[in-house]
Amino acid sequence: MIRDISDIFNRNIVTILLISLVLVIPFTFFIFTAIQYFYVIDTVEIDNLIALFLIIINFTALFPPFFHLALKDLQDHPCQFIDLVKVFFRNFGYMSFITILFFMIGALGSFFLFIPTVLSIIVIFLIPLFTDKGNIREAFRGIWNIMKKEHIFILLDIFIVLSLNLLIWSGSLYLLANFENNSLVYITVRVLLNAICLPLIYFYLTIKYRDDLGEGYGK
Repeated sequence: MIRDISDIFNRNIVTILLISLVLVIPFTFFIFTAIQYFYVIDTVEIDNLIALFLIIINFTALFPPFFHLALKDLQDHPCQFIDLVKVFFRNFGYMSFITILFFMIGALGSFFLFIPTVLSIIVIFLIPLFTDKGNIREAFRGIWNIMKKEHIFILLDIFIVLSLNLLIWSGSLYLLANFENNSLVYITVRVLLNAICLPLIYFYLTIKYRDDLGEGYGK
């Protein structure tokens, strides 16, 4: 698994850097600037919920280009940088709609023993892995097959991703607490860390949960 991730990363390092410069860094900077804005204004009382939603949007919206890159690499097909940019914009509305819909279902699901919340989290977490499917029905069929196969291990991966984000967040705040303009520095550090960590996370999830894409990967 680790070797597969490393191979994909090394073979596509230039493309990954370009995606990070053109998509990941600007989009993540916008997201975390928006989060900081909602924390600053006093009129918003659900700023933590908004921040969580924006972080999830950041994760899901940037996933498809890296999934598409891994897909092409695992199938030994060439992949152009401009194609990945098109994938981002083509799937942005789709990812946003699914994320908003299931985030709302998950928030409301907290009143029903958290079962809808858990299912919504799993859908949001896995739906970018099926942006290559022709329609949403096939995507949900793929998610259902993973849920039947992996069971509790999906929640373990979700926990790891959330813990990594929490670790980066708390560590950044601690290390940058003495900076005068620590908000800007913190956002910059988060953006750079996301540019480094997100491709690795996306490749890991692609190899693990879409083992149909390339024979022998993730084994």
